Amino acid sequence: MILETIIYVALIITLFAVCDNRFSRRYYVPLKVVCSISFLIIFLLNQFYSEKLGLLIWALLACFVGDLLMGLYNTYLRKQFMVLGTIAFMLGHVGFLNYMCRITDKTNVLVYIAPVVPCLIFIGMRKWCHLHIGSLMVPCLIYCYFVSMTALKAIECGLNGLPILGVAGTLFIASDFTILFLYFYHFSKRTNKRIVHYINLATYYIAILLFIYSL
Repeated sequence: MILETIIYVALIITLFAVCDNRFSRRYYVPLKVVCSISFLIIFLLNQFYSEKLGLLIWALLACFVGDLLMGLYNTYLRKQFMVLGTIAFMLGHVGFLNYMCRITDKTNVLVYIAPVVPCLIFIGMRKWCHLHIGSLMVPCLIYCYFVSMTALKAIECGLNGLPILGVAGTLFIASDFTILFLYFYHFSKRTNKRIVHYINLATYYIAILLFIYSL
């Protein structure tokens, strides 16, 4: 998987080059689609004939659809794309959660209860950080619960001998944290937004790759 990983990283770096600049409108969505197709290809090349294929395939497909929709939102700024993208990503997180629950013996009840805390923090951040969420507050809260639950389950896996999943879950929560500012915060400097976007893309795509490596 070394060559595949090198190509994958090169594609992500190329995506950085068209992120939040004059090339974004023309190249961002096509390159984002290519990056997302690449993690599907890496997965299929290594697991197509494996019994593990069904563990992650629909989670990765949901993320692929979410990537496409969010890429369209970044280009055309239509709220419908964001709503549909959020639903797709939530289904993806449910898929990752299902995968981790299937490969472990049990799940601590705190994995299902503790996500309430990030949801409360998210409600507070709306005011503290001047996030302009508007009518998307309820969908974002639901999404926050599921992504936090997925991250906590991954961290639980990491603490129980599956460190790759622990790192993947931590990167996922970091990626979704940056989304709050990327989509709902008004940056005074475009450079700052670009840096946040870089962090968002890097943490997300590395997290996806680590989930694939964990099989």
